[in-house]
Amino acid sequence: MTKLPLPRLRRVPEAFKKELEEYRNAHPTPRSPCIDQTEAEIEAYYRTALLGMSAVVRNTQGHGLLYHVAEIEGTNPARGRVYVKGHGAFYMKHGKNCYHPKGQISLIVPTQLVLQWTQEHPKGEMGYTIFR
Repeated sequence: MTKLPLPRLRRVPEAFKKELEEYRNAHPTPRSPCIDQTEAEIEAYYRTALLGMSAVVRNTQGHGLLYHVAEIEGTNPARGRVYVKGHGAFYMKHGKNCYHPKGQISLIVPTQLVLQWTQEHPKGEMGYTIFR
């Protein structure tokens, strides 16, 4: 077995690295308004939710951020589920979709900041980070 020589990797100049870091510090990626919500907060809201209360469905497909404000049409505390009109079933414990728990659609708490963001961006936005 013969070893093939690997090409040398080009070095990125230090000046370019510094310029890139300065640009990133001057233009940070905006964060979603629900970035600080914990699973405990989501569970506390949806465990006590009543029929007709508002629910916010977060959709992060395709590197976009879109919120849908809908109403709760049913709950099943024995199974730990919340049913949102037009969006299906979600787990109360963490807000994940019951049928696609590893998917990109989940429930969040309808805080004032989230509701304000949905009014300012009715079709959603690109370039927001949802991770801390």
